[in-house]
Amino acid sequence: MENQNIALTLTVGVLVSAALFFLFYKGLKRPGKLSALLTILVVQAIYIPLAAMNWAGLDVFAIHFGFYTMTAVILGILITHRDERGGRFHWGLGIIIGFFLILAMVDATIITLANSGASADFVRRFLPEPQRESATNITSAFPGTVAYDYQKKYDLYNNYMTQLQTQRERGWKLADGWLEKPQLGKPSQFRIHVTDKAGQVVAGAQAEVEFMRPSNKQLDQRVVLPEVAPGFYGMPLQLPAPGQWDMVITVARGDEVHEVKGETWVEGKQ
Repeated sequence: MENQNIALTLTVGVLVSAALFFLFYKGLKRPGKLSALLTILVVQAIYIPLAAMNWAGLDVFAIHFGFYTMTAVILGILITHRDERGGRFHWGLGIIIGFFLILAMVDATIITLANSGASADFVRRFLPEPQRESATNITSAFPGTVAYDYQKKYDLYNNYMTQLQTQRERGWKLADGWLEKPQLGKPSQFRIHVTDKAGQVVAGAQAEVEFMRPSNKQLDQRVVLPEVAPGFYGMPLQLPAPGQWDMVITVARGDEVHEVKGETWVEGKQ
């Protein structure tokens, strides 16, 4: 369910829960509390297997489970309270219900942005303009350390530390990056220049770059960079979304493997 619109699945589930509740309460003449319990059991008996087969993460599961359960519970409380008070509601109950509804909507928005990312229009409208390097600078950065990629498992830590020490001793350096400012919908030349500790070019290697989208891992791309000249590896590239991207660049020659991380920014369409 990761690719689905969370607002849509929540809305459909809430409407189904409400319809089931009134089916038990009005159609089958069950008390409000019992109608709420039966609604929760039926809805979750359907949702939990579907969520297990299309697992999108614990946060997505929790908010759906909470919404569907809360719908039946709130209806059960309202109906029972109304029946017991002869059709009148207490204002305090309305405040509590309103608070949880607002909290649920905020959580749904946060999870949606975390899974799908924010659109360019949303970023322009609600977020401040990011501080970036001027257009005269190459919009790439290579710190020269092994990339502790957040998408790799931490059980590789020992290998990471060993490779880091080896890279420091090897002394390879990566330079360049984008030769022009990257823009959405326009291929831009991406090239790296690899030299060794003595400043000599590292030729005949295999180079690749992985672009990772922090807000949406489905946009991640891995590209093999051909050697266009001794020690130079690159080709025109085009990324599918504007904004910030993380990079992991790997250069391998024989048993020597050098990996660095970086960041870049892609401009939106003018």
